[in-house]
Amino acid sequence: MTLPHEKEYCEKLLRRIASEYGMNIVSIEVDDDHVHLYIEIPPQRSVGEAVRILKSVSARMMFKRFEYFKKKMWSGKLWGASYFVRTVGEGVTAAMVKKYIEEHAEKGLEPAQGELFAKDELKKDSRKFPRSP
Repeated sequence: MTLPHEKEYCEKLLRRIASEYGMNIVSIEVDDDHVHLYIEIPPQRSVGEAVRILKSVSARMMFKRFEYFKKKMWSGKLWGASYFVRTVGEGVTAAMVKKYIEEHAEKGLEPAQGELFAKDELKKDSRKFPRSP
């Protein structure tokens, strides 16, 4: 998704899907090739189930709305199979997650440039803040 109207529709769509399934998107940033979400999921729904719902319903609706996606994404898939989850707590506050998402959008950071934790915080106690590969 590179065009502003595609990203805007994707954001509105994800918010609507989340709401319909009892979830709440607190903060969101739609980039060209990925989405950052700070989302509240009810305890009776697993994280994997929430991700599956958001990805499958949004992909179906995005392909329906933007038919040219079928040619653009020849694999027929809007989202990749992977996702990253970090829960709030244990040294990660809600404010930290919101700030990360907002700064990612404001600074136009590429995926490899955005960091949720400053490097000094990681060095303090690497057991609390493991780096993903």
